[in-house]
Amino acid sequence: MSAFLDGLLTALQPGNIAALLAGSLLGVFAGAMPGLSSTVGLALVLPVTFALDPTPALLMMVSIYMAAEYGGSITAIAIGVPGSSPALATTFDGYAMTRRGEAGRALGISLFSSMSGGLLGTILLVVALGPLSRAAIAFGPAEYFGLGVFGLSIVANLVGKDPFKGIVSALLGLLFFIVGLDVLTGAPRLTFGTNALMDGLGLVPMLIGFFAIAEALAAVTGRRRSTPPGSGIAGALPKARELFGLWRTILRGSAIGGLIGAIPGAGATIASIVAWNEERRVSKTPERFGTGLPAGIAAPEAANNSCVGAAMIPLLALGIPGSASAAVLLGGLTVQGVAPGPLLMTERSELVYALYAGFVVAVLLMLAVGRLGIPLWTRVVRLRSSILMPLVVAISLVGTFSLRGNAADAWAALFFGLVGFAMLRGGYPLAPAVLGLILGPMIETNYRRALSLSSGSHSVFLESPISLVLLVLAAVSFAAPAVRSRLISGRTRAPEPEPDAHDGPDAPEGSDTHDHEPRREEHE
Repeated sequence: MSAFLDGLLTALQPGNIAALLAGSLLGVFAGAMPGLSSTVGLALVLPVTFALDPTPALLMMVSIYMAAEYGGSITAIAIGVPGSSPALATTFDGYAMTRRGEAGRALGISLFSSMSGGLLGTILLVVALGPLSRAAIAFGPAEYFGLGVFGLSIVANLVGKDPFKGIVSALLGLLFFIVGLDVLTGAPRLTFGTNALMDGLGLVPMLIGFFAIAEALAAVTGRRRSTPPGSGIAGALPKARELFGLWRTILRGSAIGGLIGAIPGAGATIASIVAWNEERRVSKTPERFGTGLPAGIAAPEAANNSCVGAAMIPLLALGIPGSASAAVLLGGLTVQGVAPGPLLMTERSELVYALYAGFVVAVLLMLAVGRLGIPLWTRVVRLRSSILMPLVVAISLVGTFSLRGNAADAWAALFFGLVGFAMLRGGYPLAPAVLGLILGPMIETNYRRALSLSSGSHSVFLESPISLVLLVLAAVSFAAPAVRSRLISGRTRAPEPEPDAHDGPDAPEGSDTHDHEPRREEHE
């Protein structure tokens, strides 16, 4: 505690506070800007940190990392476009609340959950640095394959009422992943002799095309209902009672984010999707997820911000970055002459405790920036579709191009936009395709590596306890929706009592009011 207080005093020095505040502002912008992310934001600021001392440089990068994970939810909620891939799950319920005229409420829930997840992730970093880093190093190819299959099994809960269309969407995402060079052999696959396809189609162009361009086309052509007009469009901020009523959801999401974030290479995207799915699984009304439930926002936002602190565990303890953003942080530490690893706590303990305290201050600054910005974010949804949607498309294409300075990425985003629009018109869900593209590399690469290490024996996936548990959970996740549907259909087929005079066809209007509301919701 004494060392932590010394670190807090270090973090509260004026120069370090300025670095943390600048990082919060830049992080929110990088997270909210479609096409950018925490990784891109850190990479852009990395040259600036070379001129700073190690402590303010590290605190600025940590603040960018934390704020960017929250920033991705701003556009996900306001216009249905995830600013970064970890905010994908937030769009499921966040944008649905905005379309009901409750953007302010959704943004408030997102901000509170992000703050809570960030604080819990920091506590996890401080308390479980040693044990979790040892658990993370136990993951090999077989375990990563099991994790990828478990993540892909979530498709079963995203398919809606037509499982066939959801599976087709997921397979389409896996097909898009195949385009480019083979990860292990370097052989071109489905490139059709075009150099522009050698690097693959990419996740960012797909996110931009599916959730920005396709949605813009759907809104312009009338395939999407616009947000209700009026001065109350932003909606009221959530009450404190509602926020604290989500504490179980936030704890579950933070725990999932902490466990997955500590595994090198897993990342916040998988953590947020798994958290959303698990919250849906334990809910008494899982069919309402995706229609604008507060828990559908709180779970993924708590998870992706908890991942920030958890991703630092293998980085600080073993020198292994837990995510792409942590890899950029590793580069910044290396330039500053700081060598992460087992000796870091003894050789540079003052820097580590300043980092702990900096996480706490960064979360509080993120809360302040996010709270002051909510009125600005909610004004975005007041714009007419004829003005907002062209702006969304233009900003999205600029962000896609700026990612690598490659015009092929912008063309890929347009391609995915047309594909996504066609899928929307056909009733095919978009989320399974994105999930297939995200998890495809992890599943294929680790499957082939595991077989290579086991001389082609598939028993390697059953010999590892971690892999076996993940594969069993994946099987349960795949089967759960079918079992649930069968149980529900069995209940509905139960014999009904004979109708009396008040229940017959000529019953007075209003006697079946309990049936009208579900029908109205289903129609909407």
